[in-house]
Amino acid sequence: MAILVTAVGASGAALDHLVGPRAAAGGTPEAAATGAWFCPHGGSPGWSGWIVVTNPGSAQVKVRLTQLTDRRVRAVSEFAVPPLRQVYREVSASDPADATAVEYFGGWVGVGAIIRSSSPTGTAAERCEPAARRTWYVLDEPTGPGDTTFLVVMNPFAQDASFDVVVRTELRTIAPGALRPYVLPAHSSVAFRLNDIALEGPGESTVTVEVDQRIGRVVAGGLVQTPDGIRAEAGSDTPSKSSAIPAGGYAGAAQLILYNPGQDRAEVTVVSSGRTGQKLASGPNQISLAPGEVKTVPMEGLPGAAVLVQSDNGQSIISALRLTGAGGDEATVSGVAVPSRAWLALPALSPSGGRSILVLQNPGRTSDRIDVQLIGANGTVPAPRLRAVLIPPGRTISLVLPGGGKPVSALVRATRGTVVVGTAANPGGGAAYAASLGVQIRA
Repeated sequence: MAILVTAVGASGAALDHLVGPRAAAGGTPEAAATGAWFCPHGGSPGWSGWIVVTNPGSAQVKVRLTQLTDRRVRAVSEFAVPPLRQVYREVSASDPADATAVEYFGGWVGVGAIIRSSSPTGTAAERCEPAARRTWYVLDEPTGPGDTTFLVVMNPFAQDASFDVVVRTELRTIAPGALRPYVLPAHSSVAFRLNDIALEGPGESTVTVEVDQRIGRVVAGGLVQTPDGIRAEAGSDTPSKSSAIPAGGYAGAAQLILYNPGQDRAEVTVVSSGRTGQKLASGPNQISLAPGEVKTVPMEGLPGAAVLVQSDNGQSIISALRLTGAGGDEATVSGVAVPSRAWLALPALSPSGGRSILVLQNPGRTSDRIDVQLIGANGTVPAPRLRAVLIPPGRTISLVLPGGGKPVSALVRATRGTVVVGTAANPGGGAAYAASLGVQIRA
């Protein structure tokens, strides 16, 4: 017990020193010497969970992994990730409040979370967040028939935190008195069952959550269980005038969830971006969002395509895309306002593997060539066909990754412009589906 207490104290102190309300770790992988990732993934009895850590750099990186749960620390462990290696570590996903903090020292790593349910069988991939924020938006939190949905909030820091929770549907804004504010002790996490706060009624198909920080720092995400599977969603933090959402490998029509947090009406246009071209996906008219309005819109664009979301009148909005796999399993993918020259796409698979798909979206006006380096458990994976991949302007291509069904990470670099990268997967090679946004490497 003394060893655990000492480790927890060190973890909290390091987190407070390393991570504040700031942007993602800057610089190249070699330049970002310390930092942390936060994964509010949740779970349920009988589920399994993993954290995947990938080191795309040239030096070994030390990692400290802290597992949090309902109002306490569950476990702390340390390990090293060699250069050009991908490492899985099993973590608890047996409670809706389960969350994981990953600190790194001596180099940069990318981190993602994978959870797998038992009944129904499903897999969810969640991107982890590099910093706490003052406001979090969790868009895709349905509470209709058959849905069980949780808001997961984690506080891995040494100071207690307090925050307000606001839930919105198409017809209501709900601010539960017990959650204004809610005090979350240091080194702990909590889950709120949203079905008990805002059960969907007639005329309601969208449930979104806003978490507003008062004191301290927190990270928020969402967990959804449906009759067909599960999905996990890290919170979005910054409204933007445009967003590119890299989506691929899904079946049927996607659904776009929108929220206008501003004081003015937003007029939104959505364009789908596929391998063969672009198509207007928002219909003949713009999508109009009143101040404070949330809405779910079926997309009418190209099948299996990514999307570009644009606020034509300059009002910043938040957006996310709900995707459905061939077997009915769903995933929620968010986008980015600013594309990047370099990305790390983490696998959306458990260690048992499956079919991995790399999604490459070029929202620019000129063609770009992409170099992809695959990283697995034993080092780099040969992939000569992934060198100098051409992506025309306004197009998105999805590539099935080699590796014999084993999970791999993809280090993606654009040779001229900037791109947006995501990952999708069919766990076990079947009809199950998981997807996530990649991790930007800022140069």
